[in-house]
Amino acid sequence: MLKKTKAFNGANVFMSRNLVPPEVFDALHDALKDHGAQIHLCCDPSRNGPSDYHIISSPKHDKFEDLRAKGCKLLGPRCVLSCAKECRPLPKQGFTCCLAMDGVKLLASGFDTDEKVKIEELVTEMGGVLHAKPSLDLNFVIVKNVLAAKYKWALNNLKKPILTYEWLKKCSDEHRVVPQESYKVLPFSGLTICVTGIPADKRREMGQLILQNGGKYSAELTKKCTHLISEISF
Repeated sequence: MLKKTKAFNGANVFMSRNLVPPEVFDALHDALKDHGAQIHLCCDPSRNGPSDYHIISSPKHDKFEDLRAKGCKLLGPRCVLSCAKECRPLPKQGFTCCLAMDGVKLLASGFDTDEKVKIEELVTEMGGVLHAKPSLDLNFVIVKNVLAAKYKWALNNLKKPILTYEWLKKCSDEHRVVPQESYKVLPFSGLTICVTGIPADKRREMGQLILQNGGKYSAELTKKCTHLISEISF
């Protein structure tokens, strides 16, 4: 009978006590050993080959950027433990903190280039995939506001949650897909609305509605206004 290959066979994993939280060190060591990894109890940035991995507590660690700049594949403790639990190989991308978004497909719209780079980092760090084009098999859409190019498409065609960047950041902070309800993009998000020709009490009421739905109320019509509401008599 053929012996089953262990999930981490062939992987050289570097784990230093300076980079790994003490409370998970033993659990990580056991998981790596049980699944066939070659363990090195040190940090060696020169080891950046295809089978070399480095465990680090988080991207906030002061050694993170140095290791990444040297081409090291980085893994968060949660990622390693999840892979061990599921008996799956370690990810081969630059950095994976966890598998919270494993198999999850997202689209981002309305963000500038630097913002999209950060979004892609957060998504891939959790095992997800950021798509460049609309697709009906997407799980979530993240938009800056309702003026984003793909917002109307997502609203009318996808019927999936349309969320803010803050939702993605919260998922990253908590290493899980957090509930979406409080992070849904409000219908006036990104809009600056001016109201004119309407009685003051009604204007105040409309101003409150605009704010409650994510927009900005402007008492004066300026170039920053995206919409003007006016009572027109015929």
